[in-house]
Amino acid sequence: MKKTNSLLSNAISAETILSIGTINFIQEISNAIGHYITFDHVSLFAFDYHMTPHFVAGYSYGNQVTSRISRLYEQSMYYRNDPHSRLIGRKSLQSGEVLIQQLHAKDIKHQEYRKEIYEDNHLLDRVSLIDHENQKWFMLNFYRNINKKYFSLEDLNYLQQDSMMITALVKRHLSISPVIDWQTRTVPPISELENLITSLGGELSHREIEVCARVMQGMTREGVSLALNLKPPTVATYMTRAYSKLNISSLNELFALCLTKSFKK
Repeated sequence: MKKTNSLLSNAISAETILSIGTINFIQEISNAIGHYITFDHVSLFAFDYHMTPHFVAGYSYGNQVTSRISRLYEQSMYYRNDPHSRLIGRKSLQSGEVLIQQLHAKDIKHQEYRKEIYEDNHLLDRVSLIDHENQKWFMLNFYRNINKKYFSLEDLNYLQQDSMMITALVKRHLSISPVIDWQTRTVPPISELENLITSLGGELSHREIEVCARVMQGMTREGVSLALNLKPPTVATYMTRAYSKLNISSLNELFALCLTKSFKK
């Protein structure tokens, strides 16, 4: 893909930066991106550790439908039929990588989901930016109405080009907004993590499960060693053994296994 200068950097205003962490953020970031890509609606979802989406905010140009369809998406559990949400936690992203996925309304196989979310609200197309920070996943959706054409390859290239900048702004917004309980909602208690890791099988020892659960909760190796009265090298050994038994090689893969297991419950 050909690299060009960022379009978004030229469109971001002081109002955009100042809106981070406020209720105006989605409107401001939409206006900035709207300088070079046309869309009608935007919605932002943050996912918890059960891979359940929580509507954060939305914005529409014209007919205000985002809040209504986003709540319906949550409450009717249509996210289970959304091929984009099913990618949450299942793909290990490299540093600096953002997933960009397109979904034509006509291609949605689940009839009720397609009708109530897309057809009844005259939505034609959707593009999602999917990313995470410390395994806290989010999805930023852009929609077009049926009176427009599908998002083009050029549109997708523009979003790809600026995806890291867009998601960096979203991550900052989620981390400091006083009305978004992203941190506590996406980190399960130790006991639940231990149960989830146990359910993965692999014949993990009790210590291996304890160590993995605390690392997943965000503790450093030193923090785990203090919590469990172990030496830091011993903590590393338990993690290595657990990864080997589960046939994985990274914390990202452990998160993906646990999220997938949680989703199937």
